[in-house]
Amino acid sequence: MPSQIPNIRDNLQSAFKKYGQTHNYKAGKLLFMKNDHAREIYFLEKGRVRAYLLYPDGSERTLCYVEHGNLVGEEVVAIPAKRIVCVDAATDITLTSLSIDSLIMAGRQDESVLHELLSLYMQKIELLSNWIFYGQFSHNEARIACFLYDNSEGGKDISYTQDEIAAVTGMSRVSVSQCLKRFEETGILKKGYGSLKVTKRPALKDYFYNQEFK
Repeated sequence: MPSQIPNIRDNLQSAFKKYGQTHNYKAGKLLFMKNDHAREIYFLEKGRVRAYLLYPDGSERTLCYVEHGNLVGEEVVAIPAKRIVCVDAATDITLTSLSIDSLIMAGRQDESVLHELLSLYMQKIELLSNWIFYGQFSHNEARIACFLYDNSEGGKDISYTQDEIAAVTGMSRVSVSQCLKRFEETGILKKGYGSLKVTKRPALKDYFYNQEFK
């Protein structure tokens, strides 16, 4: 299951603030579509965006949500530079855009910017392997257990809504609600106002790993 996208590093963030342009968008704003030419990379300062695939019949498949403090649109460095997914604003957002030329210039002036960028790319590759691993789960509770485990690292509260969890895991909202209720009843999880708190994180790993692959 994909973890939260790793937060941007300090020097890279400073480059965005120095050379980039800041924009504010309302929830629902489309940032780009799959196969669009990638001209800019973004630092998400506030809010959350959704990465998804749009199929010919008009249906959508949500891949993940990216929280504030992260990069969006890294395809800008590819050859050819084309978007590989669609991205829209899941909430009101504030982001700073940076062209590939400005990013290269910042990297030439400060090598740590490029080092931090490469580190983030490697972590994204690791996340992709996690998505492949996640697809092996046959039981809904194992999917939710993995989702909760990966998104509660460091004791972090989980701010995903049940609709968002359903979209990412490929489950129905009703199934997500039922699984969360069972985890709450067993003391693994506590529900707060607009958030989830995992109280027994090791139990989640034991649950989704041992029950799926023993």
